[in-house]
Amino acid sequence: MDPHQRLLLQRRLGVFRTLAWGLVLMLGLIYAWLQLVRHAEFKQLALQQAVKVRPVPAPRGLVLDRNGYRLVDNRRALHLVIQREDLPSKPEVVEALAQALQVDPAALARKIQIYRAAGKGRPLVLKENMDESDIAVAERVRARFPFLSMEVAPRRVYLGDELAGHVLGYVGEVDEDLMKAKPGLYHLGETIGKDGYEASGNDRLKGIDGQKRILVDQLGQEVASFGQVDAIPGHTVFLTLDAGLQKVLQDAYVGEAGAAVVLDLRDGGVLAMYSSPSYDPNLFLNRLSQEMVDRYLRNPARPMINRAIQGIYAPGSTFKLLVALTALEKGVITPQTVIYCSGKKNFYGREFRCDKPTGHGALNLVQAIAQSCDVYFYTVASMLDIDDIYATAEKYGLTELTGIDLPREKRSRIPSRAWKAKASPRDPKWYAGETISVGIGQGAVGVTPLGLARFYALLATKGRLLTPHLFMGLRNDQTNALEPAPPSPSRETGLDPRLWSVLDEGLSEVVQSGTAAANPFVREIAKEIPFSGKTGTAQVATFVDRAHYARQAKHLKDHALFAGYAPREHPQIAFAVVVENAGFGSTAAAPIAAKLVQYWFVNRLKHPIPPPRGRLVDPFSPEPQEAK
Repeated sequence: MDPHQRLLLQRRLGVFRTLAWGLVLMLGLIYAWLQLVRHAEFKQLALQQAVKVRPVPAPRGLVLDRNGYRLVDNRRALHLVIQREDLPSKPEVVEALAQALQVDPAALARKIQIYRAAGKGRPLVLKENMDESDIAVAERVRARFPFLSMEVAPRRVYLGDELAGHVLGYVGEVDEDLMKAKPGLYHLGETIGKDGYEASGNDRLKGIDGQKRILVDQLGQEVASFGQVDAIPGHTVFLTLDAGLQKVLQDAYVGEAGAAVVLDLRDGGVLAMYSSPSYDPNLFLNRLSQEMVDRYLRNPARPMINRAIQGIYAPGSTFKLLVALTALEKGVITPQTVIYCSGKKNFYGREFRCDKPTGHGALNLVQAIAQSCDVYFYTVASMLDIDDIYATAEKYGLTELTGIDLPREKRSRIPSRAWKAKASPRDPKWYAGETISVGIGQGAVGVTPLGLARFYALLATKGRLLTPHLFMGLRNDQTNALEPAPPSPSRETGLDPRLWSVLDEGLSEVVQSGTAAANPFVREIAKEIPFSGKTGTAQVATFVDRAHYARQAKHLKDHALFAGYAPREHPQIAFAVVVENAGFGSTAAAPIAAKLVQYWFVNRLKHPIPPPRGRLVDPFSPEPQEAK
């Protein structure tokens, strides 16, 4: 080889050797920089791809009745989910997944988009509460879509089925509207109370989610755990309900619509509240079938309405006590005022009939209450102004919400001139003849069963206006004992004891010798446990005579009512019973009231239902004690 060419070749080899060693040195420096300087950063990135943080859903608190019987429990359920970091983005994958799960592709795509946009939250649940057949289908789907996973989570169980559906309510996933209305308060996928006490007591019942750190393989399967922060369950809550008394009402309303409420006269606690037809909250934990939608949401019987706090009923003769109280306080009558009933009377050119066509004869106030004489109270109402009646109702709490700790309570409707001007702008004038109808609890007046029970509780306590409530207290997790809630507010209304004694005597006579005494069962129970109350029959449709009424269809029959308290001496409970389209209060509503009196004062003490573990001592004494 030419020396010149050799020298040129050596120079080129030197350059290549220098470049090669430079490249090796540079790679070494880069490697050292990556290993020594950025080691921690890259280690963290690697772990983020392999170590996942999973939320641990917190169980909601249990719900117990006043004696410790479980009304709402939790159990473990298996869900098919997509973790938030595994949400698919390709439209074709989403559509294929929707077809495999037999769900609407557009709805699934929208849900995935919402979950992807959320900053944090629980995983997207595709199938919940899976049984064996669901699990088999889910495993086949997971073979095609490895980003799916199974998750065990707590699930609500309502142990009484329809026993207290309206009181307890149900739970469901938080919706977008609520999250927008209260930003930061709820997380996507969180389970919250949707109705009943589940909704009003949500802050007590919901727990605090935990989290766990897990190592996953390339398919997203958990292979190891790196620790866990346990979820904190919600508080276990005692309600004032008595499950046995609730069952008495449930059995009494079979085949009938209406509502009943029983109040504890010591503090306003709701001992029972039943609305018929009821519903089973367990059915609302799953996606409703069309049959269930028609049965519950499109049913003209409106089973989802809590009639106890949302039903507005003409109170019928149960309202006569307020009219009597108004007249006594205004001084237009005295207890000794006698009015003659011939069976009908003309007011303002219109004939108003009494329930007894042949008339009651001459009656004083106590006798008029006992016999429920319409002519007597027509006459009394004619002496009053409608605003006088409204003012008395306002004084004794009948125009306001009761304040019960349940959502969507409605206010009773007590008419006045101002009310009519607002409700009927085309004919705003209040006519004197309208007051006549209000005098017997008809016309524009309407009350909720709870509002009516509260008014009779006021009569039973000689003028103390209670705040009905369901929350009794929390369970101490260490001792299982009740930690009672602060007393609910009440106020004294200044009811004159002399006037109260007249009304009390009249209500006692209703059961002893008046309209309710006509029922043999009521008469029998009253002999053992003397109680007081007032029958009521609220007209739904007009009729010519009794023969015409007998031919009326069921939905055109009168509503039956009974409201009162027991026992007469030193009352413990007050109650209101409404049975829709059932006829007379003495035949349909009063027997239900007698059944609840019998249970509370006889059967509950003689034949108690088997106690649960950790049962509380019943704070009621077998001997009647005067409510303070």
